Amino acid sequence: MKVASARVADAALRERVKELECFYAIAQVASEPDYSVCEMLERVTNLLPAAWRFPDRACASIEFDALRLYSDTARLMAEDTRQEAAIVVRGVVRGKIAVGYPLKFAPSRESFLLAEEQRLLNEVARKIADVAERMEVRQAHEALQEQLRHADRLATIGQLASGIAHELNEPLGSILGFAQLLAKTPRMPRGARDDLAKVEMAALHARDIIRKLMVFARQSPPRLEEVDINRIVKESSSIWVWRCEDAGVRVKYVLDAALPAILADEGQVRQVVTNLVVNAVQAMPEGGAVTLATETSRSWVDLSVADTGLGMSSDVLKRMFDPFFTTKDVNQGTGLGLSVVHGIVAAHGGRISVESKDGRGTRIRARFPRRRCGSAQTPSQEEGHSDA
Repeated sequence: MKVASARVADAALRERVKELECFYAIAQVASEPDYSVCEMLERVTNLLPAAWRFPDRACASIEFDALRLYSDTARLMAEDTRQEAAIVVRGVVRGKIAVGYPLKFAPSRESFLLAEEQRLLNEVARKIADVAERMEVRQAHEALQEQLRHADRLATIGQLASGIAHELNEPLGSILGFAQLLAKTPRMPRGARDDLAKVEMAALHARDIIRKLMVFARQSPPRLEEVDINRIVKESSSIWVWRCEDAGVRVKYVLDAALPAILADEGQVRQVVTNLVVNAVQAMPEGGAVTLATETSRSWVDLSVADTGLGMSSDVLKRMFDPFFTTKDVNQGTGLGLSVVHGIVAAHGGRISVESKDGRGTRIRARFPRRRCGSAQTPSQEEGHSDA
C-alpha cells in the first residue's frame, strides 16, 4: 500500500514539475520584449502540450482576435478531451486557449484530464492577457509620442512657413502689380506682352503657394458659415473634372442626400475637396476611378475620396502630411496639398484618416464636427468621448 501511495505521489510530483517548467518557459517567452503578439502566441502554443499528462499526444490551440494558431494535430482535437480558458483583456473576451488530445487518442475524460492542468491553463490565459494589454499600452504610448513629435515638427515648420510667407508677400505683390501695370502700356510689342503674361501667371502661382503656406501655418482662420458639403463637391467638380477626363479617370459620387450642413469656411472646404481629388488623380497615372462620398453620423459629417491608384507604402503613409514631402516628379507638385488639407480639417476641429495599401489604392476621409450655430464645442467635448 505504501509503495502504491509512493508511486502515486511520485507521479503527481512529476506532473507538477512539468507544469512548473512549462509555466516558467511561457513566462520567459512572455517577458521577451522583441516578440510580437503573434510570435509569443506561437511559442506558447508549442510549449503547452509538454505540461499535459501525455505530452506526446497532447495538442494546443490559441485563438486571439484574428489569429488562429494550432500545434500539430490541434485541428483534430476531440471535444470531450479539451480543456479551455478564455483570454480576457480589460474585461473583454478576446479569445481562448485550449489543450486536449486528438480524436484517435480519446480515453475517458476522468482518466487523464487533471484539475491542475486546468488551473495551469487558466494562469497561462491570464498571462497572455496581461502581456497583450502591456503591448497594446506600449504601442498606444509610442503612437502618442510619434504624434507629439509630428505635432512639434509641424509647429516648427509652420512658424518658418508663416515667416517666409509674410516676407514674400510684399515683393510678390509689387511684381504682380507692376506686371499688370506694364501690361496696360499702349502699343507694346506682342512679344513683350506675352512675356508679361508669363510673369503675371508665375506671380499668381507663387501667390497661391503662399496662400497654402498661410493656411498650413493657420494664419488664415476659417470664416465659419453654414456649408453644404454635397453642394461644394458638385460645384467644385468644374475645377478638376477636365483633369480627370484627360487622365482617363472615372468619377463616381456617393453622396448622402440627408447630409446636414456644417459650420465651416466654404473656400477652405472647396480647397480640401480639390486637393484630395487632384492628389487621387496624380496617384493613377494609368487611369482608374475616383469615388467622392459623404455620410453622416451622430457626431460627424464625413467626406471621403477614394482612388484605385498606386497606393502608399507604410513609409510614405508616415510622412504624407509633412509639408513639402512629395513622391511626385519635379514640377508635378509642391508637397503642400495634403499638408493644407490636414491643416484645414484640424482648424475646423475635425480629423483626417487614411487607408492605403501599396498598389491597391487609397481612401482619405476628412471628418468635420456636426456643430450647431453658436456652438464652439467639438463632438468629443459635447459627448465626453471620441468616436473616431
